[in-house]
Amino acid sequence: MGTTQGTTRRTTDRPRAGGGAGRAQGRRPRPSRAVIWRRRILALLVLLALVVGVVLGVGALVRMLSAQGAETLEAGSTPADEQTGPVDPGPCTPADMDATVSTEAGTAGEPVTFALTLTNAGDAACLVDAGSAALVLTVHSGDDRVWSSGDCAAEPTVRELLLDAGDATETTLTWKGSRSAAGCPSGQGAATAGTYRVQTSLDGAALDGAREVFTLG
Repeated sequence: MGTTQGTTRRTTDRPRAGGGAGRAQGRRPRPSRAVIWRRRILALLVLLALVVGVVLGVGALVRMLSAQGAETLEAGSTPADEQTGPVDPGPCTPADMDATVSTEAGTAGEPVTFALTLTNAGDAACLVDAGSAALVLTVHSGDDRVWSSGDCAAEPTVRELLLDAGDATETTLTWKGSRSAAGCPSGQGAATAGTYRVQTSLDGAALDGAREVFTLG
């Protein structure tokens, strides 16, 4: 009887395609620390540039809005030197006033009437008190103070007038011809014949030009 001799097939282990060796070859190498730091620094620089850009943009926007607001305020505001309405006039000062006083020769012991003119020589309207409280006439004979309208005024009056620039007002005051003194003491007697000088004052200040020389016979 014949025997059948079998053959033994040897197999050799071979690495499979895509096996462990393939996986080892496809793995990406990790970047070095120097590369990582360069990437981080680049990212920080980009972030810093973005922050700076945002800050500059916000600053420019704020300046633009501020400029627009200032222009709007200037367009809607009224300059300080432009008057938006009538302004209340102030009091006239002696420097604002041109004044004249006149009278005629009279008789000693008789009343003497003085005509007084006040003119606003300033550039603006002002208020002048032409009453006996502020406007006073004083008569002298040489250095002798003979009479003043303010000595015996029982109730000084206030007569406030509004004078525009260049306007004038006229008033009269009468001297009865007797002497007077501060406090209005009695028994002063009458003024004698002679040469006299009348001087006008406003609020205690002498008015230049408002003086006149006259005689009593």
